[in-house]
Amino acid sequence: MTNTVNIPDETTDYAKRAYISKASQFLGKQLVYPVEGIAPFDGLYVKMLTVSEMTDFAARCDEFNENNEDGLAGIREKALMIVDSTGRPMFDPDNREDVEFLRDMPAQVLMGVRDAFLSINSEDGLKKLQPAKNS
Repeated sequence: MTNTVNIPDETTDYAKRAYISKASQFLGKQLVYPVEGIAPFDGLYVKMLTVSEMTDFAARCDEFNENNEDGLAGIREKALMIVDSTGRPMFDPDNREDVEFLRDMPAQVLMGVRDAFLSINSEDGLKKLQPAKNS
């Protein structure tokens, strides 16, 4: 019987190393973007999450939805999305004052946060990493 498992060879190893080198220029950087269109409430940011961060984010959102007695799971999710200009969390979803503050914000502000977060954490978000093409 022949072995059908593909074992990387030198060509594959070279391609892998080249890819890692290229991708590494973006890894470890805080990819933070301002939430636009929310004036006069600007000053909020969202960031592009790593796979690990997205896994943690999804787990926390599941936790919020499972324990949603106060109906504020969606607000807690937005608290997780908002960061400062350096990529650090601004609001604590476990802090009642933070959650109540966000609850009292205009809906358009948190919808802007959600839209910005989803935009950069979807496949379209990678377009922001590509250099602009001159026409």
